[in-house]
Amino acid sequence: MLYNWIISLPMMICLFWAVFFNVRLYLKSDDPRITCMILLFYITSTILYTDHWLYFSEHSSFIGEWSYLVANLCVYPLYFAYLRALTRAKASVEVTLLLLPAALIAFLFPLNTRYGWMDNHIVLVCTRACFAFQVIWVWVRGYRLLIATQKRLDSIYTDDRSYLLQPTHTLLLLIGFTAVVSTLLNILGRELFDGSLLVCIPAVMMSILLFSLGYVAAHTTMPQETVTIDEGEEDKARIATTEETDELMHKIGTALREQQLFTNPSLTIQDLANAVGSNRTYVSNCINRRTGLSFSQYIARYRVEHAQAILRSSDYTSDHEAVANAVALSGFASDQTFYRIFKDLTGLTPLQYRQQNRQK
Repeated sequence: MLYNWIISLPMMICLFWAVFFNVRLYLKSDDPRITCMILLFYITSTILYTDHWLYFSEHSSFIGEWSYLVANLCVYPLYFAYLRALTRAKASVEVTLLLLPAALIAFLFPLNTRYGWMDNHIVLVCTRACFAFQVIWVWVRGYRLLIATQKRLDSIYTDDRSYLLQPTHTLLLLIGFTAVVSTLLNILGRELFDGSLLVCIPAVMMSILLFSLGYVAAHTTMPQETVTIDEGEEDKARIATTEETDELMHKIGTALREQQLFTNPSLTIQDLANAVGSNRTYVSNCINRRTGLSFSQYIARYRVEHAQAILRSSDYTSDHEAVANAVALSGFASDQTFYRIFKDLTGLTPLQYRQQNRQK
């Protein structure tokens, strides 16, 4: 009884999350593309672990073996599709190519069983090799997606939004652990655990990982602006002359100094682009090309300079009052971000800077 319950646990957890994300998709409580991708992942995982459960319950069949091989080669490509949707990466053929082995197995496995072209053991070895390749590809490309998303966030927002990627980093870490476990199990083969209580160990491990993946995915969101870029904007940014870039940088500097846009904690690249009558891609590329800084780094320097002026002022009766006003008026979204960036750019804490540079 306990054995049957444990080996069915991964299947039940996948089914739970499949139902959960199906309801979320129906209620339209999140981006439908993102929800659809994670839903497909858990539907496929439910099929995969249902086949596992039938196999270890000694109810295996040709259909079960076929769907097991196909689903096994679909789960990681679908998870990669979810990561791409979550980080709002541009359309790519990567997912299609990663799903190609599953399509080939779906078509060739029944024919091979019928006509006996090759030994089934060779088919299993090829399937496991493809699975290992998929795992490595998804983890490496997933990591690169996160790095690219971090750069996009820095090019759009002025406040530190790295916290938005923390759940995604956790997802990638979890998928890494899941990859190691599932790859090892694929190499060993489920035949090794057939009829043994040892099957309870990977069943519990995969259950924990699958539940954790679903939990983190259910609490992960990403702002819409992370990738939406008009191709016309990119073309204009690419062909801009030196004179046009210089003129735009002058407008940017003037707008920031005269309007003090940087004091707005929620300032975005679109706000600055609107202020100078340009588009955000052109502005972002111009800043990066002229200063070597991202938009958020560039605005942070204005904010720190403004904070330094406040800290040098003799208008405040105490050092702590000056520091409190520097935090409140310089445009940083949080005290922690202010202290960290101020120390990074000046080498001093705000209080140390105040004590060393206070006007008499």
